[in-house]
Amino acid sequence: MATVKVRIRVRELSNVMTQFDQIKVYRSDAEDGTYVEITDALSRITLVADQTVYEYIDNTAPTSSYWYKTSYYNSVSTLESSLSNAIQGIDGGLYTTLQDIRDEGITETELDDDRAIKLSTSWQQWFEDKTGNFFTPKEDTVDLDGDGSRMLLLPVPIIEVSALYINDDFDTAVDSTRYAVYNGRGPVRDDRRNPHIMLKTGTESIYSPSGSIFEIGDLNQRIVGTWGYTEADGSTPYAVTRAILILVNATKEYLPNDQIDQLAAGRLIEEVTDRHRKEYSDLFNRLKTWGPTGITEVDDAIRKYRAPLRIAAPRTMPWRSV
Repeated sequence: MATVKVRIRVRELSNVMTQFDQIKVYRSDAEDGTYVEITDALSRITLVADQTVYEYIDNTAPTSSYWYKTSYYNSVSTLESSLSNAIQGIDGGLYTTLQDIRDEGITETELDDDRAIKLSTSWQQWFEDKTGNFFTPKEDTVDLDGDGSRMLLLPVPIIEVSALYINDDFDTAVDSTRYAVYNGRGPVRDDRRNPHIMLKTGTESIYSPSGSIFEIGDLNQRIVGTWGYTEADGSTPYAVTRAILILVNATKEYLPNDQIDQLAAGRLIEEVTDRHRKEYSDLFNRLKTWGPTGITEVDDAIRKYRAPLRIAAPRTMPWRSV
C-alpha cells in the first residue's frame, strides 16, 4: 500500500458553505476511469470558515499513481455537487505539490516542473533542519536511554505506538494497558511540544507507588511507532506548507541548480578524493544560522514549530533510529 496526500483547494469558500458542509473524496485507477468514494460519514472532510486548503491522507491506495476527484456534500439534505476535475496525489512525505506552486502564480516559464519540485523538496529539508521536526507521518523504530523514572521523553512527536520494549528486553513488548502515550494534538490537550510515554503505577503496595520504570541504561528502551508533527488527521500543518511555498517563490530566480543541491546536501564543506576537490559554498551553513529570514510568515512558522530545547540529564537525550 502507498500513502498518498490529496490537496484540496476550495475556491469561493463562502459561497460553497451556503449549500455544503463537507467534502467527499473519490478515487480511480485511471484519469478517465470510474471513481468510487473512499470517504464515508466519519471520514468526510468538514468545511471550516476561512480555511480554503484541505488535505486528505489516503492510506489504502494500492499505488501512488491513482487519480482523485472531490465533491461538496450537504450532510443534512444529502445534496451533492458535481465531481471536480481529476488530480493526482503526491507522496505522503512531501509538503507541497506542483499544483500548489502553480497556484502561487509561479508559471512554468519562471520555474519549470523539475526545478520547482527540486526547490520545494530542498526547502522542505531546510525547514525540517531549522525546526528539528518533520511534518508527515513516518513509521520508525527508535531506541532511547532510560533514566530510572517512569517517564520517557521522546525526541519528536509520536502519533501512535505499535510496540514498546523496555529495559533491554527487545523480545517481549509491554502490554499497552501498562503505559500511557502522550500524543494529543487537539485544542484542549496538545502534547506535540512535550511528547512522552509514562509507565503506569501498580496497586500492589498501599505505601508507595509500584510498577516498572525505564531503567538507567544506554539505548535500552525501544519504541516502534508512527512519528511526526502532524495535525489530528495526519496532515501537514498549513503554516508549514505555506512557508515552503513562500520560500520557493522568494528564491525561484536566485538559487541556481548547484546551490539547490547544496541546500539539500547538508554541512559538507570540502571533500578531496583522487585529487578531485568538492567544496560546497557557505549557502547552507549561512541559511542554517539565519535568524530571522525577514519573511514574517516563514519566521512565525519556524518559531511555532521549532522543537523545544530540553534541559534534562544527559542520559535521557541520546537516541538512534534502527
